[in-house]
Amino acid sequence: PIGSRISYVQPKCDVDRICIAKDFVETTKYRIPLLIDPVSRDNPFSKMYNPWPIRFYVIDKMRRFRYIAEPMKGSYSLELIKDALNQVIQQEQQDE
Repeated sequence: PIGSRISYVQPKCDVDRICIAKDFVETTKYRIPLLIDPVSRDNPFSKMYNPWPIRFYVIDKMRRFRYIAEPMKGSYSLELIKDALNQVIQQEQQDE
């Protein structure tokens, strides 16, 4: 396959989710705020956006979803995520 791939086991707690997010930030040199959905019994984010087994979202400063990464055989293309992030960053810079 072309490009980087990542794969994680299902996070069971907020600490696991934070570790995955930190790995992502370090690997991609991510420069804008990153959010995780906390583990909860009601899981409203999960009910609304189906973030399982793992999913990455790119959300712009207007809080709009600009990209929702879809897993391919349990992993993700970092290149597609990085491209989506770069598009949002470029748009933000043009809007300034």
